[in-house]
Amino acid sequence: MCEDEVTAPVGARERFVFGRRALLQGAALSALSGTLVGNFVWPRRPAAASVDGAFSMAMHIHTSFSELYGSMDGHLQQAEATGTDVIWWTDHDTKMNGVHDRKVVHFSSLTDETGDGSPWRWTLQRSGPLSSVSTGGIVDQPASPLDPVRAGSLQVAAQTTGATPASLGFTPHAEPSHYNWRTNLTGQTLALEVMPTSASPTAYLELLIGSAHHPASGGRPAGRYTVSYRFDGTGTASRRADGRQAVITVSCRVGTWNSVVLKPEQDLAAVFPDLDARDFSLYEFSLNAVSAGGGPAGGGKASGYFDYLRFSRVTTGEVALTVQSDMMDSYRRRYPRVTQHQGLEISRGLPHLNWFGGSIALPTYSNVGSDYLDFLRHTAVRDIHSAGGVASYNHPYGTTNPRIPLPATKQDALQRSVAAQMLATNALDADILEVGYPMRAGVDIDRHTGLWDTCSRNGIFLTGNGVTDDHIGDDWLHVSNDWTTSAWADGSTEATLLAALRSGRAWCGSISGYQGALDLLVDNSCPMGSATVSGSATRALRVTATGVPDGGRLELVQGAVDYAGTADPVPTTAVVKTVPAGALRAGAVDVQVDTGQSSFVRSQVRDSGGALIALSNPVWLLREALPGGRRVPAARAC
Repeated sequence: MCEDEVTAPVGARERFVFGRRALLQGAALSALSGTLVGNFVWPRRPAAASVDGAFSMAMHIHTSFSELYGSMDGHLQQAEATGTDVIWWTDHDTKMNGVHDRKVVHFSSLTDETGDGSPWRWTLQRSGPLSSVSTGGIVDQPASPLDPVRAGSLQVAAQTTGATPASLGFTPHAEPSHYNWRTNLTGQTLALEVMPTSASPTAYLELLIGSAHHPASGGRPAGRYTVSYRFDGTGTASRRADGRQAVITVSCRVGTWNSVVLKPEQDLAAVFPDLDARDFSLYEFSLNAVSAGGGPAGGGKASGYFDYLRFSRVTTGEVALTVQSDMMDSYRRRYPRVTQHQGLEISRGLPHLNWFGGSIALPTYSNVGSDYLDFLRHTAVRDIHSAGGVASYNHPYGTTNPRIPLPATKQDALQRSVAAQMLATNALDADILEVGYPMRAGVDIDRHTGLWDTCSRNGIFLTGNGVTDDHIGDDWLHVSNDWTTSAWADGSTEATLLAALRSGRAWCGSISGYQGALDLLVDNSCPMGSATVSGSATRALRVTATGVPDGGRLELVQGAVDYAGTADPVPTTAVVKTVPAGALRAGAVDVQVDTGQSSFVRSQVRDSGGALIALSNPVWLLREALPGGRRVPAARAC
């Protein structure tokens, strides 16, 4: 997106968004006649494949139902701001079903907290000018008589040395707990035993929850929300807002154990009535002593103990899917320009799968066995297809996000090994492969496309898509992986978009780097994504590419289809034609493609610096039917 589009006022941005939609719809409506509209030549399409327009989709999006601090609210606002038409919600099934979530903490150790779920390691947090009496850690006594583990509680004490607030507390670390407290807050209850030993309204014990990011609302700026539960020993209770923080004072007494029950969803709803209280997460929390400050001589001392923390979660399993569906209905009124569809990320182990559309259901993993890949292929993907959905093979190189790419030799070795695995399992019979990653798991986009091309070389028909895999939702334009997918379709309904994805009628590109459209058409009859069989030595290909940035170029890539299999799991693609941006004023070029042997072709766009910013899907130009009795998928047959 251009700089003036990013900074334009709302009215101007709305004109841009609808102008882009009109442009793409015009492309579809004029497709049959090859009409010249302005400087753009619209590609011809057969009537059976004609579409009304194109719809851009964010296809891998995580919200407050996953493990970071994104919200549906934040992502929808970003979709509107970037002109993205459709969001597919793909939260982790493992977070939605809550199977591995921690249910109780006994405060028996800072380094190996025992109990259900993976062990916890607590991290000390200090802030402000703390005096020497500020301390904390695990002690044997006192311990709550309600805790079945009779010894152990968390002691905290803090005192500031001046007017500046100071605090000391502990927060659970990501490892080895595997974030097993992180989940949506809807219907969630936290029960806790608290004993303040020194407390006042300006020196108190605190349970602090870090929650989801939301756009600006109610006079508050955009940002992450928090909930501060304060135990000040006064015996009074209150709720108020302090910017984006809900401050909840809980009634309790000094010098004795107090059993408190905290219901964050209800408190958030009361304090922030303009927001959907279901769209908040338990992203992080800490147990603190806070000394708020009190003049040059320092503030009062806050001290006490925490014990027997229990999590009660009712929004798990299919209930979580239902709550999310209800939230989608609510947000449609707030964000009417963005179409929402429900999906799911199956993520018990690697690789992950995205489930798009159909009758979404959480997998039970009851028959995983020892071969996880076999489970994914013969249970998970079959279930997705049986339910009417499509399956995506996600982030094939893994889930890490290092800032520095792996050495080229390591990337090449990974490409070969992952390709061999995918070939051996027919890419798990998935329909989609996540390709549009500028960098993921230390592997660059050229190796992602190389993996895809290797599958295409072997007659594995996968729609390549572009993704963000965004868990935050605060700035789609400036994340490292900022790709979306656009589908030629006659509407944004689930059925029409799934049909486009099954047939490969889609392209993908960087939100910030590319705002054009890509398409392919063979012999004026076979569209992008299709497979066609002909004994001709050459085939006519119309390559459509609009919006190629100044100084950029369109590249036509061709690779052999020779079914080499795992014996040679590498791509054989080469750039066979390059068209500079200045030669694309008409929006399309006609090319004669050598088809002396079976091959596939696709297009891609690079910017003035050579970065890959957009990819079309391939078309397969075969000289004979697939070997071994295999058939081209019905959605791709031409």
